[in-house]
Amino acid sequence: MKKIVLSLLLMTSGIAFGQIPLENNYSYSGTYSRLTVSGYKFYLMDVALAQCRIFNTNHTPWKTLNLSVPTGNYLYDLKYLSEGLFTSDNSLCLGYVYYIYDEITAIYTFNAKIVKENGTELLSIPGCQYMEVVDLESEGFKLVAYCYDYSVSPYTIQTRIYSLPGQLTATENHTLPAAKNLPYPNPALDYINIKYRLPAGSISGNLVITDLQGKITDELIINSNADRITLPTGRYKPGMYIYSVESNNQRFETGRFLVK
Repeated sequence: MKKIVLSLLLMTSGIAFGQIPLENNYSYSGTYSRLTVSGYKFYLMDVALAQCRIFNTNHTPWKTLNLSVPTGNYLYDLKYLSEGLFTSDNSLCLGYVYYIYDEITAIYTFNAKIVKENGTELLSIPGCQYMEVVDLESEGFKLVAYCYDYSVSPYTIQTRIYSLPGQLTATENHTLPAAKNLPYPNPALDYINIKYRLPAGSISGNLVITDLQGKITDELIINSNADRITLPTGRYKPGMYIYSVESNNQRFETGRFLVK
């Protein structure tokens, strides 16, 4: 009888506290936004193709936005996929940040743009690494852009404020996990911190480091209990290195760091 009661309790617990089902798995950083006209959408950032790919909530493709990123630059962040925020006619618009790394000076240079889905540029912000939309209620919505100049020491910060013609819905202010969490300090002298994120459902993976010729110089096991790893650089020769995360036979989260 005790065994029967225990089995029933376990079955009941399984019903009440069931597993959280996995709907889909994307190999890119992404998040949700509620569009004023088109409703909820999931959008992600493809760094290699310089694209914002947008999906319906049932994970079927909706639209793909090709973003203008200059040669040698890489996407850093996508923000504020929206309808009716950057224009007054409910056009689908997006803000994005891209960067270039100068291997000689070891300097990152960031820029940001606000564009419509057809590529029409609404705003270009030189030096902008982060942007934020703020609701001032009766005074409307403002875009706050934080611009950095890393070519001088100490680096300078400039904050630019722009008035926006539209308004923001509550779920449009999410940012993508950055794909683009840059390693630091970069250039590295004694150590380098590398941020990473494993895909949903992955417990462990490998951090693979190669030189510019593609030769593997290091390979380390990483797990989902952490989001970064600190590597001493004493064993690396001076030069540029490429790192990537490998899990479930997929490679992603690629970045670079310089060892001096």
